[in-house]
Amino acid sequence: MGRIGLILAVALMAAPVCGEDATVGAWRRADAETRAFALRLARRAFDTYISSREVIAAPKRLPPLLQRRAAVFVSAMVRGAPRCCMGTLRPTEPTAAAEIISSACAAGGGDRRFPPIRGSERRGLVLIVSVVGSPQAIAPERLRELDPARDGLAVSCRGRVGVTLSGEARDVETMIRWARIRAGADPREPVECSQLDVVRLVEDRKGL
Repeated sequence: MGRIGLILAVALMAAPVCGEDATVGAWRRADAETRAFALRLARRAFDTYISSREVIAAPKRLPPLLQRRAAVFVSAMVRGAPRCCMGTLRPTEPTAAAEIISSACAAGGGDRRFPPIRGSERRGLVLIVSVVGSPQAIAPERLRELDPARDGLAVSCRGRVGVTLSGEARDVETMIRWARIRAGADPREPVECSQLDVVRLVEDRKGL
């Protein structure tokens, strides 16, 4: 998750934990066509980058939500296990559409934690677009209040940031452990934590 280094300086200066993030709330209430459009865009960008290392252009006609800015992660799963995941904790592109394309390309070719994705793998991968709200600082004693099905967690340690997105972990303990490992933190090392409001859009690849 190298792209999140861009936002480290501001990610952990947020206010205490609060309610639903406005951007994520809008995506949580998005209609089916907007959600499907975002997933189709991620798939086209992901597949194109894997096959030709080309970055597609954002369509000129976009649903209103995709014209706004949003932080986005794009993940690929294979048989329920992660294959790649890249994104940002703050918007870095002018629109959510451009952010999806950028994160999809980064996931397809820039996640060095995993072997390079082969073209033959594409049809077996399920893509997930996670729209992420502004990080909100959370005290360590309140981490057990997080809901792994809805919340994400960002952990900062010695200039590195590790993220566990919503839906990745079954329980809070796993969520915290994974974020700490991804940040390179030792088990007892002090870290700074931020809660993330996240909405997940998941491809339906049944029958493929």
